[in-house]
Order: sequence, then structure tokens, then C-alpha cells
Amino acid sequence: MNDILEEVMEQLHVNNEEDKIKGYIDLFQNKIKSICKRDDFPEKLNYMCIEFAKKCYLYYSNIDEGSNQKVEVTSASDNGQSVGLKSTEIITASDVDVDKYCNRNMNEIANYAYMGW
Repeated sequence: MNDILEEVMEQLHVNNEEDKIKGYIDLFQNKIKSICKRDDFPEKLNYMCIEFAKKCYLYYSNIDEGSNQKVEVTSASDNGQSVGLKSTEIITASDVDVDKYCNRNMNEIANYAYMGW
């Protein structure tokens, strides 16, 4: 998981958010392990985990608590320093709902499921 955590933090240009980002990674990986009936997380889904963790971080860092609105992301900040992002992204509550995120990607996730007989 350290590789995923480091990649997310590097892509977001943040240094002091390890616990928060690790929580998003754990949430996604545990959901995949449950869906696929596995004890390990399939490495080929690392890219999906990275994208989910990034969306969660950006969404929850830019939305008022309890709000269920869209978040338009144009920058991120860490430790008082702001970093402009190259592209603007709209992230909705649906994008950071782990169940909905997995359902949208189920065709690929299903490739890593263990079949029970």
C-alpha cells in the first residue's frame, strides 16, 4: 500500500495527509477484497485505487461538511501552500461513494474475483 499512498500524495502534491489518504485507500481495497472474496488486493487494480483516493481527498477537502453538492476542483493546498491543477474536475458525492464507484467499474473488478464452488 505504501506505493499507492506515495503515488496519491505525489499526484496531489501533498505532504501531511497520510492518515486521511490511507483511510480512502483502505476503504477501497477492503471493498475490492470483499467483492472478489480475496485476502489480498489485486495489484492490477492499483490505478483504480489511486483514482478513488484522489477523488475522495479532493472532494472532502473542498466541500462543506454535510453538503451533497458537486465540487469543482481547480487547486489543492497542503500545509498552507496552494498548488494549481492543470485541469478542472467536477467531483460529485457519487464519485466518492465506494459502492457506486465499484459498481461503475464492476466489469473490470469481476476479473479478479475468486470463484466459489
